[in-house]
Amino acid sequence: MKHLRAASSIARNSAASCAPASLVRPLSPLIQQHLGNRPLAVARHTQWIRPPLSRPFSYTASYQKKKSHAEKRKKGSKGNEEPEEEDADAALAADGADPSEGSEPVIEIDPFDFTDLNDAFNRADTRFLEDLKKLRTGGRFTGDIIGAIPVQPDKKSAQTFPLRDVATVAPLGGGAGRRWSILAFEEASVKPIISAVLRSPEFNQQPQRSEDNPLELTMTVEPERADALAKRAKDICQDWRVRIRDEAHKRADLHKRWRSERVVLSDTLHKLRDRLQKLQDDRMKVILNKEKEAVAAIMSKRS
Repeated sequence: MKHLRAASSIARNSAASCAPASLVRPLSPLIQQHLGNRPLAVARHTQWIRPPLSRPFSYTASYQKKKSHAEKRKKGSKGNEEPEEEDADAALAADGADPSEGSEPVIEIDPFDFTDLNDAFNRADTRFLEDLKKLRTGGRFTGDIIGAIPVQPDKKSAQTFPLRDVATVAPLGGGAGRRWSILAFEEASVKPIISAVLRSPEFNQQPQRSEDNPLELTMTVEPERADALAKRAKDICQDWRVRIRDEAHKRADLHKRWRSERVVLSDTLHKLRDRLQKLQDDRMKVILNKEKEAVAAIMSKRS
């Protein structure tokens, strides 16, 4: 039986070998196609792993928490703001500013600009010159001082009004500032005015009623002595000097702060000190001249 199978196999092989060449399928293309579908080479570090049907817990990847809509909107707004910030930084860089130093503009200081100090000096001059003018015109007893006496129209009420609101004050002849006329607007204000003048520590006298006009009151005041007025003028000028020194001292403190903050150099600080001293000395000369003029006018008027 074995011999018969072997003979049949030999016969089939012989028949195939005896077949024409056109009927035999070429093998070379099939071999090339089969070799083309297979990888020719595999990298030594490449490891082929067959994916498991079920993934173990140890190899499970960690999933990120799902973001809420608010977080997404917040992230989107940040993304939109970044270009604006970049544009702002680019604009600052184009202007020559450093974005890291903030957006505050750098203010340049002119240390030799004394405009603020001169303005303070001028305000002090206006105030004290006005005081000297009032002193030279009428001394202590002027129309403004008499008109400022508080008057209480109603005894049941503690409310008071300046005398100028209920009457007119005018000087009368017979001496410079010695006799004054007080003309009430209403007859009901006459008695309250008399009481107010009596209570006043500057006058402490009772005004006299006029025989011709029941609404008019007259009062006589003794003028101050010349030496007393001169002393008051000197006191006013001394207060004037104190104000000028105080303003200059404030400016000197500002110069020291500039030096501590390295805004100015030591040489500049010395120049500022000299300039400040000169401005102060000039004002002191003006005050001295005004004091001499006021005292001379008072003494000549009272002599």
